[in-house]
Amino acid sequence: MHKWIYRLMLCLFPIFLSIEAAGQIQIGTVRGAVMDASGARLAGAQVELLNPLTGDRFVTLSGQSGEFVFNNVTFNGYSLQVNAAGFRSETRQIAVNSNIERIVEFRMSPAAITEQVTTVEQQALINPDSTSTQTQLSQSLIRRAPGATKSLALQRLIATTPGFTTQNNGLLHIRGVDDGILYVIDGIPTVDRIDAVSAGSFDTEMIRSLNIITGNIPAEFGGRSGAVVQIQPQSGIDQSFAGGASLGMGSFHARELAANAGGKLHRTFGVYFNGSTSISDRFLDPIDLGNFNNRGGTGKLNARADWHPTEKDILLIDIAANGADFHVTNRLKQQLAGQDQEQRLRDQGQSVSWQHVWSANAVSNVAWFRRSYESKLIGSEFDTPINATQDRRHARQGFLAGLTIGKGSHTIKSGIEAARVTPREFFTFAVTDPEEADELEVSDAALAFTPENPFIFRGSQNGTWFSWYIQDTFNPTKNLRVNAGLRYDRSTMPVTDDQLSPRIGAAWTIVRTHTVLRASFNRMFMPPQVENLLLSNSVEARQLSPFAEGNPGGAEIHPESVSAYEVGFAQDLAGLVRLDVAFWHRNFRNFDDPNVFFGTTIAFPNSVAKGFARGLDVRLDIPIYKGWSSFISYTNGRILQTGPINGGLFLTDEAIEIGPGTKFLPDHDQRNVGAFGLSYQRGKWWASLSGRYESGVPLEVEEDRLEDLMEERGAELVDFDRARVKPWYVFDLSAGIELISRDRVTVSAQLDLQNLADRPFAYNFGNPFEGTHFGHPRMAGGRLRFIFK
Repeated sequence: MHKWIYRLMLCLFPIFLSIEAAGQIQIGTVRGAVMDASGARLAGAQVELLNPLTGDRFVTLSGQSGEFVFNNVTFNGYSLQVNAAGFRSETRQIAVNSNIERIVEFRMSPAAITEQVTTVEQQALINPDSTSTQTQLSQSLIRRAPGATKSLALQRLIATTPGFTTQNNGLLHIRGVDDGILYVIDGIPTVDRIDAVSAGSFDTEMIRSLNIITGNIPAEFGGRSGAVVQIQPQSGIDQSFAGGASLGMGSFHARELAANAGGKLHRTFGVYFNGSTSISDRFLDPIDLGNFNNRGGTGKLNARADWHPTEKDILLIDIAANGADFHVTNRLKQQLAGQDQEQRLRDQGQSVSWQHVWSANAVSNVAWFRRSYESKLIGSEFDTPINATQDRRHARQGFLAGLTIGKGSHTIKSGIEAARVTPREFFTFAVTDPEEADELEVSDAALAFTPENPFIFRGSQNGTWFSWYIQDTFNPTKNLRVNAGLRYDRSTMPVTDDQLSPRIGAAWTIVRTHTVLRASFNRMFMPPQVENLLLSNSVEARQLSPFAEGNPGGAEIHPESVSAYEVGFAQDLAGLVRLDVAFWHRNFRNFDDPNVFFGTTIAFPNSVAKGFARGLDVRLDIPIYKGWSSFISYTNGRILQTGPINGGLFLTDEAIEIGPGTKFLPDHDQRNVGAFGLSYQRGKWWASLSGRYESGVPLEVEEDRLEDLMEERGAELVDFDRARVKPWYVFDLSAGIELISRDRVTVSAQLDLQNLADRPFAYNFGNPFEGTHFGHPRMAGGRLRFIFK
């Protein structure tokens, strides 16, 4: 009885906090006016908003009443400069840290007057108002991502930031968390898997900016425990109508055609559209160096509309539809047998959000969203040693609402989110070659399922998600910034569970040395992935589990609970270099760690009883200086898990060794990861060199299995003495030039070489959770881009 009273109080608590609660909308507005010394308004003044770290700049002209506005501004520090004929140029340093409008007025001095214009003091390359560890990627870096096709460009871009390690097919691990990314686009959260074998990734041509939070995740974000990736899409509200098209071509018969159009149709209404289609003969990371049966293609369509019916109201509409059809890559024996599995993915999303400014210090947001996903795996006649077929789908829809209030140094947010998820699953498999399956150590329980007596699962369930939070960001002293929040989450998929999560972070600015010191504690709650969750949590799957008979484990899958600690600092070095360092430690309960079904593309969620991850993240950014810019990222980490394992769908008995209390290294225990980028731009041409290093993941198999793996194709890429994949690195080179630049037409070209040294490498090898996947060889590509105004 007391438990239900407690939960009822938790659910009702936010209602007493505010009539409307705050959502995750993370875009600001900079509004102002340009006047002369007497207060007369100046029309036609050029106003420029510059991010000094990324180099992104946005330009507008003041209107007839001297007014100007920048919409959809990502939270960060900016330089705001005004130039008007006959007046001295004036610059202000401003910070945009909430969706409360930032109002700035300029009183311009005549050019003949030489006294100094007062500006707001603030370090250019560090943000003293931020208590989080975060990295913002520039628009130019996003646009110039190498590759003839952009289907996984977003994941490659995210992986350049510290804390991330890569795996096959675009899967990312963050500070020990498996695929724990919360994507937030226009304030709408997406908690479902986004990779090549689950759902269409966001099209980078639609992205205006990326902000990635890995440390001290504010209480307004929930559902994933790894990182938050905030995506600000392109918008037509602040630009004249224009369009563009691009054509990409490259190795493995890669082709991509993309087009976009958008702009202001009225001073209060703008639209933006983007579409693309691509094909490749190396669609997935293959499970054999021969790259067998690896054809695939994608189609993407995105649209956004901005409507500002009044100065106090903003309505945003986002629509997306993605699809992918591809063949599932084979091993040599499967290729010789004629295996030809296919997979088809479809997903679509719609969202509507409304923001209203109640006063200079109060803003509310209300949003509705829906996303749906479908995946079909189609088996073939000659599948060996196992034939599998799948048809799964789920939809997630809900609403969020929010209120942000500014009072003095305080920015108070409170929020609610409610969603409903409806998975439907069908899955079947049968052993078609018992001898080969036995050689691969398929269990006796799985061998019993034959084409005449297949394993069959059908299931459906309706689940709900509810959360609320309240947080305050304030300055208790002049140089101390604190973000303190409390979040409550409740999930009923697949089992009912809830958690109350405190989150607190602080940043102390040492003005004299341009240093910001940070420290934080976060508690986080992450329900298991919905994809294939019903089967993974079913009685049928537990009957195949190696823990089925009298062994602890094989129980229901509960949400992951994480306690995250971090200390770090950010340093501005003479306004030329920004250094960010973070030491982090995370303790896990019900450690989420999905396993891949026997060499296919299907991932089944499971959890490990407990574990920890700890490490060091370092990021060095050098903004544009005389045409040069660069970054360096480095992560040192260690992950350890403790059994047993719950959930999943295991066809072998290898996991039986991971019993209660057994400590083991998971498949994403990557000790050292580094990435860098160096760019130069001069006039109409540019060039960039980038690279990545990873020290290799563990095999985590029994000793007798090691002997079998030594005979496998690609074994030379494994260090069997260390029982790890060998360290690997790749270097990429890109260059571009503006070929034609006229008033209404611009044509540019880009050439790319990926993996310059043509060094073969493996992401993983024979691992019981992920199997074997190989990285790409040297690949060449090119792209022509047309812009019409």
